[in-house]
Amino acid sequence: MIGLIPAVLLAAALVVAPAEPSQRIGTPRQATSNAPRDGPRAADPERCASDIELFAACVRSGLPPAAAAAAVADTHVDGPSPWQTVASLSALGVEPARAWSELHRLPGGEDLAGLVTMSAASGAAVVDGCERIAAHLRDEAGDRAKAKAERAGVLIAIPLTACFLPAFFVLGLAPAVISLGATLIN
Repeated sequence: MIGLIPAVLLAAALVVAPAEPSQRIGTPRQATSNAPRDGPRAADPERCASDIELFAACVRSGLPPAAAAAAVADTHVDGPSPWQTVASLSALGVEPARAWSELHRLPGGEDLAGLVTMSAASGAAVVDGCERIAAHLRDEAGDRAKAKAERAGVLIAIPLTACFLPAFFVLGLAPAVISLGATLIN
């Protein structure tokens, strides 16, 4: 009887497992999602803050906004990005309000588009505004990470409560109550 259980488990493993060793070794699967072509990294507030800081550094060094947008677009290797569209439209001579409106779907992009459009019309400084937008994005990302960590702490406590609290009652309090009840009856 003892040898029957391992034999059944071995037979089940052979039936379930693929026959060839090459099929047993898995290759990483490509993640299929309905994410936009810019990928999930484009919507990441940390990535957007870094892009805005890079844009500000390029403008601070003397590049025009269109060339700075092209420099940021060159850092996106995972496909076309809104920065590439902005650089292309700006190079074609499209008015700044239309060209920079492509960034509206990114976190902080709407503020940056308004800032650059206002700068093109009035000559206002872009760098300080970019730093404020990037700092705001990083603060929001930090707040979201902190809230996520706090939720994780609560979710971790649920199984502990569900397992240890009943065990405490059954193994700790129940024998004490039973023994007290037994001494009261005698």
